[in-house]
Amino acid sequence: MHIPDPTVEQLAVIAHPLRQHARVLAVAGSGKTTTIVLRVAYLIKELGVDPRGIRVFAYNALARNELKERISLLLPDKADQPRVDTFHSFAFRWIKQAISEQVIAEPLEWWLDDESDKSRLLMHRAIQSLVQEGIIEDGAVDVDAVSAAITLWKAALIPAGSDRAAHASSSDIPLVYARFEEMRQSLQAVGFDDFVGMLIHLADNHPQFWRKVVGGLRVLIVDEYQDVNFGQQLLIQKIAATNVDVMVVGDDDQTIYEWRGARPDYLIQRFGQGLTQRNMVDYPLTVSFRFGPLLAQVAHNVIVRNSVRFTKDLVSASLQRATAVQVIEDRSSQAGIIDQEVCEQLQRWLSDHPATSVVVLGRTLGQLQAFEMACLLNGIAYRVLGRGPFYQRREHTILADYMTLVTQIDAPLNDELGQVFVRIANTPMRGLQRDFLKQQLRQSIHQGHTLRQLLTELSTSESSSVQVRARLDDLLAMFEQLTRLLSDNASAYEVLTWLTQQLRLDEHFVRAYGRGEAAAERSIAVRQLIAVVEYLAVPAVQFVAWLRGFDHTAGKEEPEQVLLTTVYRAKGLEYDHVIIPAALEGYLPAYGHSPEVYDRSDPAAVPAGSDAIEEERRLFYVAITRAKELLTIGVPLPKPGLGCDALPTATPSRFVKEMKLEPTEQILQSAAFDAQLLKVIQTFNGEIWPMRPLKLKK
Repeated sequence: MHIPDPTVEQLAVIAHPLRQHARVLAVAGSGKTTTIVLRVAYLIKELGVDPRGIRVFAYNALARNELKERISLLLPDKADQPRVDTFHSFAFRWIKQAISEQVIAEPLEWWLDDESDKSRLLMHRAIQSLVQEGIIEDGAVDVDAVSAAITLWKAALIPAGSDRAAHASSSDIPLVYARFEEMRQSLQAVGFDDFVGMLIHLADNHPQFWRKVVGGLRVLIVDEYQDVNFGQQLLIQKIAATNVDVMVVGDDDQTIYEWRGARPDYLIQRFGQGLTQRNMVDYPLTVSFRFGPLLAQVAHNVIVRNSVRFTKDLVSASLQRATAVQVIEDRSSQAGIIDQEVCEQLQRWLSDHPATSVVVLGRTLGQLQAFEMACLLNGIAYRVLGRGPFYQRREHTILADYMTLVTQIDAPLNDELGQVFVRIANTPMRGLQRDFLKQQLRQSIHQGHTLRQLLTELSTSESSSVQVRARLDDLLAMFEQLTRLLSDNASAYEVLTWLTQQLRLDEHFVRAYGRGEAAAERSIAVRQLIAVVEYLAVPAVQFVAWLRGFDHTAGKEEPEQVLLTTVYRAKGLEYDHVIIPAALEGYLPAYGHSPEVYDRSDPAAVPAGSDAIEEERRLFYVAITRAKELLTIGVPLPKPGLGCDALPTATPSRFVKEMKLEPTEQILQSAAFDAQLLKVIQTFNGEIWPMRPLKLKK
């Protein structure tokens, strides 16, 4: 294994003395994994620490496997290799040990790996049981919103119950949490989200067993510490309280998982709380080996504007390394619905580079819809990590389902049409219970009835409430109007615009997902789709076939497909070329954040999230620092009219201006620039701009 010579900063971390805690502040691309591996080797070979007394916590399984592989290459003797865990794998192993020693009873079900979907299935059952009891309306909550909230409550160790678990914008989701927990416990089932809480329970209630858990530990190293949540932070404190040396490695500027419970507060202020009394040393890793000085400087120009952060440099290891940064302002009439200019830049890149060398990043996957459309129209194969392509998104298939039904409203019902109707029956909510609908559909299919006949029967049935009958009458009237629009050869733009207004989809999304980013993203995605069909003049009668006829693979295998994903999923990775196609206000930064969960009995128990703009600025910083050779930022600025309504705003992201790209390029290209200068004061647009030094690697 070839390891480059450590920098002075890395050597200080590697040689950190025993019986002191350490906080390592590592900027993007600073070689923190290499530093951790060398630290482990130093502990074992130089300080004589028993490998069994060393534990390394990685953030996820991917990072854990990388650390294990790197350690095994440096220390090939298995006896010299300490255990590397994630928080969940560490907790799971000791929970299994507690079961084997009969400290706790074994669950009847483990929802792991292939069984993990059982948790979501139980959430569905919990929702449906509340619907059937009339406690919540069918369609009132979405299982994705429920799943995200439950994960957060459990990460913060907030139990279900009316006196504890609260949600900022939904009174229904806490009810689902309570029912879900009731059903899970009756099944005696345990999933990933339960592990850390269970181990903390063991620490608090079974001290003799807990001493066995931590008895042999001398050193704990925690990677990606900025990403820990409340439960993980508490677990670290309980481990460290037993005379264990703790070294945490992270970067407060890369705290981007606040929506999952992470807080910069843990790294900045709370590290040290609950630890045994001993010295704590801070170590910076400020030299990045990933990119050149231009990107290092513009990234620093952005992040330095955050007020809640550690003050630290970000410098390139080589002044000769060229990492280009380009901002493309697309002012075509299709900007915002089809990112053509940025897509053309990608095509030029792909003519000389493999698809695996580039990544396209959005704050959310919904923000990449316009870029997806450009790829589809230009025959560029791509894949979306984290969700299917945009034309499979539920908010779009809703419209396709309605159009499918209106064209076949007088055709005999079959299983396929029945499934389509069940999908849209409560979008928006009409108070139709799913089981009742399925029963009525089976009868109608058997009798050879049409959808029109079924709706007519349901709207006149005495078994339906007055409110339900009225809603079904409205649905029939809507189908009649859609039929007239189609017979008049209306365009897909006209029909879809009218349909979304009738369905009040914006209100439906808010009801299902809360007043946050998840609902807003879906509304914007629908507007973008409607703008695209207007631009392409898609006939209404061809809309369903048009939407379902796309092929994002273009017939190519995965290695030949360009990766589209979110900044969150790209964190910790690096690519030769990074593309951010939509750097706009409302996208990055986003104005609305997903509502937080909290503990009603003790709202201050978990630290509050940071300022919204500072959180968004960190996200932008993480996005741009993934690039090694080229960073491309798209700013779609459509002309008045077409496409404008499809964007949250046509204003360039403030972060693009904060990069100070042009003056930074001028300074770096200046023959008079002194690389050893500690500080350059540059007047730019009337403001004093302090520029950080660009240090040479010694």
